[in-house]
Amino acid sequence: MLLEIKKLSGGYGEKDICKNLTCSLDAGEVLCVLGPNGCGKTTFFRLLLGSLIHTSGDVYIDGVPASTLSRKEMSQLIAYIPQSHTPTFSYTVLEVVLMGRASYFSAFSAPKQQDVQRAFEALEKLNIEHLANRNYTALSGGQRQMVLIARAVCQDAKVLVMDEPGASLDYSNQLLLMDTIVELSKLGYGIILSTHSPEFPFSVGHKAMLMKDGRILSFGETEQAITSQVLREVFGVEMDIISVKDRYGRDRTLCLPLHA
Repeated sequence: MLLEIKKLSGGYGEKDICKNLTCSLDAGEVLCVLGPNGCGKTTFFRLLLGSLIHTSGDVYIDGVPASTLSRKEMSQLIAYIPQSHTPTFSYTVLEVVLMGRASYFSAFSAPKQQDVQRAFEALEKLNIEHLANRNYTALSGGQRQMVLIARAVCQDAKVLVMDEPGASLDYSNQLLLMDTIVELSKLGYGIILSTHSPEFPFSVGHKAMLMKDGRILSFGETEQAITSQVLREVFGVEMDIISVKDRYGRDRTLCLPLHA
């Protein structure tokens, strides 16, 4: 198993926000984490990434406890992709992607040619090599999101953690993001992402985890984990889950909120 979270608890100070979380992710799988604001998704990611110290349990990457790894070793195994990022300086896209190689050279050394090559390869994987010399701050929101994903790919990490990657994107860029996530999973990356959309996991996810009040209410394969009953318990809204075929004959799953 690529990533295992076993009975993980932790939070801020003496208070545990996340309690006894257990889930797993294999190479080539996408795990979608759903829940309302304040349910503990962000805290969970911080515990997962090691930026918060857990009070019990542990995270295992390729069977190795994350608590035994240095920050450098962790960064070479797991990469974080934020919702948005605005650098202080006007970096080019290539320079932003090269930042993913930071753990491979010292603070006082320059990137080597092999690092630059890895950056170009990451841009090519995301089909954005034509943006290499563009000013990152001048890009659209969708383009910036692709660059941040390229930076994580350049990091050579096996696990990609995405915090609500589609939150600030328009519809066409959300569709592009979905396609990108699917393609990265086919390349063998393990991807864990948070989302507010109960339909999103049916389009990209192999597994789903639904949280409320810092606990897991449901975890497993998407079709089994996301049910009308669980959605009502998590979001407090009655929903019907229906399957339809689009005009091309492809199966689609929709979550329809019910109004009295």
